[in-house]
Amino acid sequence: MGLEVDDDDDVEELVEEHSKELSTEELLELHKEQNETLKRSLTSEESGEEEDKEESRIIPAKDLKDVFFCWSKLSKLAEDYHPDVGSVQKAISV
Repeated sequence: MGLEVDDDDDVEELVEEHSKELSTEELLELHKEQNETLKRSLTSEESGEEEDKEESRIIPAKDLKDVFFCWSKLSKLAEDYHPDVGSVQKAISV
């Protein structure tokens, strides 16, 4: 898995965007985009198209931002609602 960062501004932008809460509409749009990406991926695999292995290992910053946002939301929900707070914090920090 590769991560390409052009400059510090990209990192700061990623961190800023990660800390913002999304509205319900934005979350639904994100979910829709992820489903469309998955469908395209499955379609390209079924049609026999293969990407260059090296290209497929590079994860775009936008996708990483989405993953970090989802992880943040999931972590927060687990901390708020799971009865064993210690186990949750230990699992999150792994």
